[in-house]
Amino acid sequence: METYLQKMKDEWAQLIGDTDPQVRLLAAEIAGEHAKVLSQEFYSVVLSDSQAADFLTNDQVERQLKTALQQWIIDVLSCPVEGVEQQIQVQQRVADVHARIGIPVDLVEMGFRVLKKLLFPVIGASQHSADLKLGIYHFAINSIDLAMEVMSRAFIFSENSAAKEDENYRIFSLMENAEEEKERQIASLLSWEMDLIYKVMLDSGPGNSLPLGQSDFGLWFNHKGRHYFSGIAEAGHISRLIIEFDDAFRAVRHSPQGMNTRQQRVNFILQTRNTLSQIATLLRELFEEVSRHEVGMDVLTRLLNRRFLPTIFKREIAHAGRAGTPMSVLLIDVDKFKQINDTWGHNTGDEILRKVAGAFYEHVRTSDFVFRYGGDEFLIILTEANEADTLRIAERVRSRVEKIKVSAPNGETISLSLSIGAAMFSGHPDYERLIQLADEALYGAKRRGRNCVELWKASC
Repeated sequence: METYLQKMKDEWAQLIGDTDPQVRLLAAEIAGEHAKVLSQEFYSVVLSDSQAADFLTNDQVERQLKTALQQWIIDVLSCPVEGVEQQIQVQQRVADVHARIGIPVDLVEMGFRVLKKLLFPVIGASQHSADLKLGIYHFAINSIDLAMEVMSRAFIFSENSAAKEDENYRIFSLMENAEEEKERQIASLLSWEMDLIYKVMLDSGPGNSLPLGQSDFGLWFNHKGRHYFSGIAEAGHISRLIIEFDDAFRAVRHSPQGMNTRQQRVNFILQTRNTLSQIATLLRELFEEVSRHEVGMDVLTRLLNRRFLPTIFKREIAHAGRAGTPMSVLLIDVDKFKQINDTWGHNTGDEILRKVAGAFYEHVRTSDFVFRYGGDEFLIILTEANEADTLRIAERVRSRVEKIKVSAPNGETISLSLSIGAAMFSGHPDYERLIQLADEALYGAKRRGRNCVELWKASC
């Protein structure tokens, strides 16, 4: 990659050096005068493509991208020789953002084609000689093509790396804590079944029971299990069984007759028992060949490390956008951890991090993702969690850690607390934006005196 980038740097510098200074000056003037209109027309054309609309219809994104493209046009068409290296770095950063969001490379290439098409009449309408217009167009198109090539190559490199991490995460997920996870999910499934049967027997209906797809097991399967076992037939069977059972569940719930007769209740209970028995059997088969594998796991806390953050965020943001479900992030600091570490040593600090990680594991849902983000900082992705759910889970975690007592080497008791910043997913496809908002909320919690939860608001 480095050799390629050096080649592109030399080629771009040669283009600038070989171009008449007057042509470059006029190209820069046209860019400065028309960049705003070009950006607006660009997005009006691109957004007419249904594939592009999936990524760019968020108002916040559209506003930011229009401004960014406007500046990009100016920078590329007025780039001096000494600015080429910086421009190459800019194209790499843009490519990284595109890859992080998941914009397909063909959509990026379509965008550049649209931009060049829009430039032609703008240059043609300028009050210059035909030769100058041709020179301006040649310089502008070649500058854009060079920037596009760097961006596309960096994009593909990022995409390939992300694809490898996606597959590594799937393998890791299959092998990490397999036996424990299997028993945990089967217990969750059976608990839901017993609760439903109890209500049917006493109340002649499912009452306020959640559908199987929205139960703890259903959320785990939809957000984790289905991806862990992607491509394996049994996973598809479980998905179909959940959908078919929930159709029957809703039909019973909305039926005016309900389950008034004993036979109706017996039939529904037998259907429930049969479906969940099949799911449990299929689940055991999926886990059967799985053994422990710790790549991607933080050795100290047994939580996910940052390696799989992009993979999980990209998938969960896509799911939230597609299904219209809420999602949030918690960014968490152990209060005064550096002071504790400096006073009592790293062994005590490590013990604290393990205990805090254990509290996370016990007090979030199985469909959520918990990461050791770095040092004493943790990040939690809460799937299908609205604002009330987010605050309730964050407060539950904070309250639980506040009750933990750790003994220092001299027998003194060390009290613990957490500062937690929370942010709700707003539709912006770049997960770094969501983390940034949670980070701002975290600093708000610290300003309030620590040991509290702060939800990001526009006024933060």
